[in-house]
Amino acid sequence: MIVRERVSTFASHRCTPLVVVAVAYAAAQLIAVTARMRLGWDETVYLSQVSPHIPAAFFSPPRARGITLLPVPVVAVTPSLTALRVYMTALSSAGLVAAYWPWTRLVRPVTAALAALLLASLWVVQFYGNEVMPNLYVAYGAVAAAGWFAHTVRAPGRRPPILLAASLAFVALMRPSDAAWLALPLVVAAAFAGRRRLALLGAIALGLAAGAIEWIGEAYLRFGDPIQRLRASSQIEGGLGWHPAGILMELRSLNDSLLCRPCGSTWHVSTLSLWWPLVPVLAAGGLVLAARERRLALLAPPTACGAVLGASYLLFVGYAAPRFLIPAYALLALPVAELLTAVAAFGRSRWRIATLGLVATGLAFLAIGQQVVLARMVAFENTSRQDYVVIATRLHDLGLRPPCTLSGDEAQPLAFYAGCRSMETGDNPAVTDARLALEARVTRFADVERTGGRPRYTHGWRRSAFTTPAGHHWRIFMPARPAAAPRG
Repeated sequence: MIVRERVSTFASHRCTPLVVVAVAYAAAQLIAVTARMRLGWDETVYLSQVSPHIPAAFFSPPRARGITLLPVPVVAVTPSLTALRVYMTALSSAGLVAAYWPWTRLVRPVTAALAALLLASLWVVQFYGNEVMPNLYVAYGAVAAAGWFAHTVRAPGRRPPILLAASLAFVALMRPSDAAWLALPLVVAAAFAGRRRLALLGAIALGLAAGAIEWIGEAYLRFGDPIQRLRASSQIEGGLGWHPAGILMELRSLNDSLLCRPCGSTWHVSTLSLWWPLVPVLAAGGLVLAARERRLALLAPPTACGAVLGASYLLFVGYAAPRFLIPAYALLALPVAELLTAVAAFGRSRWRIATLGLVATGLAFLAIGQQVVLARMVAFENTSRQDYVVIATRLHDLGLRPPCTLSGDEAQPLAFYAGCRSMETGDNPAVTDARLALEARVTRFADVERTGGRPRYTHGWRRSAFTTPAGHHWRIFMPARPAAAPRG
């Protein structure tokens, strides 16, 4: 009897639809992406900062250390990849609930759950759900911040502004630049909030400051000051500025790659991309509906935040990656869900059945198309990331053992898999050919190249060429004589 009452209570709770979506999201990650996906390039950088078994990689100016804190409970205990993936799956599913939970009391529970479903159905969100990458968690913090902003406007008390500040601090900890863009529409909206204006502005300022303090401190310690760090970040990112071609770059990479850099000049639009230009149209429709129902003040801030975050990548970054737009999708899902919920409930009797069927059919087509893209991406990444394992094994066979150093093409992920540290020219201005030649004299060293000629500092070194099962040709250059007294 008690169990039946508890089940009945759960079924009637306003968060139940949202929890169901989160459980389905977790299952989709484990089934479609699996818990065996090897670590990607950026993941090896982040995990090397906290892993007790791998030397820390160079942490470039654009990166923020917030994401490195999330996997610590698992990485500190076990090097198991499966354990890490399952943990990140659980974390991302719980984050989906935490992000949209404040919205279950602002809009209909089914609308909040539908917004979460729209986000979770995207292939890029499922792919990155169990990865150690910051973009998804920026999205969660942004949606939660917009929700607690609305609660602060509507209800007096200390709890909503505190949670607003905490949400913004979380975003700033993950990516300070995204937090700054996110705060702009919130500050404008706060100016029209009447008596709650000071509480909102105080929470926004406190949250941004608390989340960005680590990034600012590191800027002074490693790069001189925050301005110099921003300049270095812009240089590494290829020059941040006015890049309206970013829209076409994002459209090109939408279903084709995890990173489009360089993107080139050719592009095409497949039928699987047709949902993308509909997002702003549907979001605008949701705003019109909200205005008619006198709820524009509720949905305008998250819509504006989503538009600004999206524009920051579409117009000001000279390359593209589908994951950049996850925060924009998460926020724009709210007005889109508002519109779809209204359409599904439109009319009576047969008309309602027809409109509900129309919405359900659209969602089904979206989900099927996203799964097609996801399957292709997972297959490609599984193959390409398996190369890291093959090359690391080959390096071990050639006698490269920790402590050791790697340089060359994709040195960072290869170093992680081989248990070495990486030294690459480019991102790190302190690394030069002379520095690499000196390093090769004091520790076990290898230069791994996929394209181009032999690096000048490897003249006279022994060369080993091989082809991976994926068909990629690689060359390994190692000093002719073993290094003296490898350094720990």
